[in-house]
Amino acid sequence: MKRIIILLMCMAFAGAVSAQEHPAVYMVSNAHFDSQWNWDVQKSINEYIPKTIERNLFLLERYPDYIFNFEGGIKYAWMKEYYPQYWEQIKKYVAEGRWHVTGSTWDATDPNIPSIESFTRNILYGQHFYRDELGVQGTDIFLPDCFGFGWTLPTVAAHSGIIGFSTQKLMWRHKPFHGDSKIPFEIGLWEGVDGSRIMIVADAHNYTTKWRDEDLSNSRQLQNIAAKNVNKTVYHYYGTGDTGGSPTIESVRAVQNSIHGEGPVKIISAESDRLYKDYLPFESHPELPVWDGELLMDVHATGCYTSQAAMKLFNRRNELLADAAERSAVMADWAGTAAYPKAFLTEAWKRVIWHQFHDDLTGTSIPRAYEFSWNDELISMKQFANVLTSSVGGFSRMLDTQVKGTPVVIYNPAAFEVTALAEIA
Repeated sequence: MKRIIILLMCMAFAGAVSAQEHPAVYMVSNAHFDSQWNWDVQKSINEYIPKTIERNLFLLERYPDYIFNFEGGIKYAWMKEYYPQYWEQIKKYVAEGRWHVTGSTWDATDPNIPSIESFTRNILYGQHFYRDELGVQGTDIFLPDCFGFGWTLPTVAAHSGIIGFSTQKLMWRHKPFHGDSKIPFEIGLWEGVDGSRIMIVADAHNYTTKWRDEDLSNSRQLQNIAAKNVNKTVYHYYGTGDTGGSPTIESVRAVQNSIHGEGPVKIISAESDRLYKDYLPFESHPELPVWDGELLMDVHATGCYTSQAAMKLFNRRNELLADAAERSAVMADWAGTAAYPKAFLTEAWKRVIWHQFHDDLTGTSIPRAYEFSWNDELISMKQFANVLTSSVGGFSRMLDTQVKGTPVVIYNPAAFEVTALAEIA
């Protein structure tokens, strides 16, 4: 099914991009939202979720060319649970293609600490939620703000049906990848450890970019960026960061008016994955450079990977315990001693995965936030342990242990003698 979908996408968008005389700029709105950081999850739900909803509904109602990009299945779930009065409006704009589900995941994960199983499930649970609740599926990994990107990312993404990835964080590096550049290139392809490829925007520019109320089709700045890029193409974030919300009214008005501008720059109000779709199939674009390696940070935030050791310990214990619980539950279900607890395991996994957010598991949040994180980790640990115990117990009770075996020999150090178990009996 995944290959069929990608093939259809290729047929629909093939040839959409080629060498062009004038620059094309994909303007990608965003409201980056840290689930926890310098605040806890309660503040996220009580203040930042309604702020994000209300401001963007305001803009969507007034600017017909505005497209809002927002990521994080857990945040959509909070919207539905805590602010149901807005949910139908959000669904309407999603159906119209103007509120774009971005990122494909349950939450914007750190790409380095979680296991491959966790990363895959992050995409799986995000996609299931988007499909079941909103009737759409994501096609990209959207991580404006992480602390480096391991080589497993393009491989896991490609095998999950993802076609592209964007960030702006690599420009925070200190040392260059080659020459004097902090990024290998701005737009190209990223090849994973197994040769799988996705498209990558290694510098989507500052996600808090704000535009004046101006005609961006005449922007000299955008022309200069485009001149350095393949096919004179630019992928540019604009919006706000950390606490959600929306781009400024001036920014939205500038993009709206510039779409119809008469300058040399073509302005596109874009979904986060529009660029990748326009380049499908990637094999038809040999002009795209390819990066084959890690994309890690060198100084910024790297100290987080040795902070909050308890959080990292709980996370890894849950990953291992979840794997054991999963295997034992499958065996118990196969043996008919216990039904496979899909909903129970899914709930436990989702609770662990959203805390793999890049300011949570990494160890950069305030102490108050970890009171919620540790609590959730321990709840999930208990759930996984219960599944493991009940599954193993049920399976073991069906085993026939009434068989003839080899006598066990016991050494008694006090008596300095060896006694057969049969003699003791």
